[in-house]
Amino acid sequence: MSTTKLHVPNALDAHLQDVVLTFGIAGIVLTAFLLFTIAYAAWNPVSRHHLNRVSLRLLVGALISNLIFAASSIPVFPGPSAGCSFMAFFGLSVLMFSACMFFCIALNLQLVLVHHVNGNLMEKFYYIGSVAAVAILNITPYAAGQFGYYNGTCWFSDSRPDVQFHWLLGSQAVWILLMSTGEVVSFFLILGYMYRIRRERVLTSLSAIPKPPIMAYRSIILRIGLYPLLSCTLNFTGSILDIWLTKNPVPTELQWRLSFVDLCVFALRPTLYTLLAAADPGLLRAIRTLRNHSKSTHSTGRTSSSIEFSNSHRVEHFSMNDRALVNVQLEHGKNSTWEAEDNKPRLEQSSAALTTFEEQSVESHGGAGGARGKPQFVEQEPEQRGSIQAERDREREREEELDVEVQFCSRVEDIARQI
Repeated sequence: MSTTKLHVPNALDAHLQDVVLTFGIAGIVLTAFLLFTIAYAAWNPVSRHHLNRVSLRLLVGALISNLIFAASSIPVFPGPSAGCSFMAFFGLSVLMFSACMFFCIALNLQLVLVHHVNGNLMEKFYYIGSVAAVAILNITPYAAGQFGYYNGTCWFSDSRPDVQFHWLLGSQAVWILLMSTGEVVSFFLILGYMYRIRRERVLTSLSAIPKPPIMAYRSIILRIGLYPLLSCTLNFTGSILDIWLTKNPVPTELQWRLSFVDLCVFALRPTLYTLLAAADPGLLRAIRTLRNHSKSTHSTGRTSSSIEFSNSHRVEHFSMNDRALVNVQLEHGKNSTWEAEDNKPRLEQSSAALTTFEEQSVESHGGAGGARGKPQFVEQEPEQRGSIQAERDREREREEELDVEVQFCSRVEDIARQI
């Protein structure tokens, strides 16, 4: 077969680096533009709260790593040199850090949603663990002189295929494959947990109560799960191709084709990650908020109400329905009544005026008409007091429902910031 024969140089060989360079530059431009958009949305206080999520901050770290990796992949060293060795160390380090970030995204989803761990408290450990893993796995081969110029790129450069294979396997391929496997396992555990929650709600007739956070945010959770799945696909493909090419260094036709595919997979990583990150729900909401705010800064017509909590460090916004808005207005009216009760002089004046008005009204009817009017007024008092008490009971029930709804919204928003 032609794939087992030695590769014969052709016209495509001269343009191979140009194709890879084109993919790399496109990824650099797209990633830099997306990072600038995220930075502007995070800087603007109008849209900042939409980006307050652990997974999005981890995603930004992965995008920065891929941007640096794409820039370091541009061939600037034509041969073996100390700069090429450092570039290989630096490029593989940021590549490993990107894999760690996507693994942390999948792990954080599992810890928060399934095991109820606080994601905000775990975030610092994600960064510390990733940096420690990258340092341990890449400083060792760099100190051993295993990085350098190899086959037109800055990579593992040992001339002995077996030694090169062992360093690649021990410092890169095995750990990336393990993290990719962990991403897939975490994602399917989350899917299984969501299915179990949904089944329990159906069997126990709990569909009338508010949905748990994992069900209320299932679309966002599934969208976030696409990052680890894409990372797993690219990491598995790249690692397996690297292992196969290291074990088969003979330049056959098949080896040349797989080498071209391997270079394209690594060159397309920033572009694919950027396109997927551009569809992030939090980022889309932030961009939509900025666009609406720029169109009408002083607009007061809104379809959702905003509730401010004085005991929090910042304002939390919850999308409420019209019934909740009515409850808020009722509660405001009741609070105004309570405040009025504290002003005793005004109440006494109002009571005295009301008594004088009633006496004048009774006297003006005279005779039998006045006698008939007073008992009729007395008979209506119990009925009025009963209707007022019933109205107060209904207001109290609506206030309790509103409190439950606000607490649920607060809990859901807190979970959303952790995933």
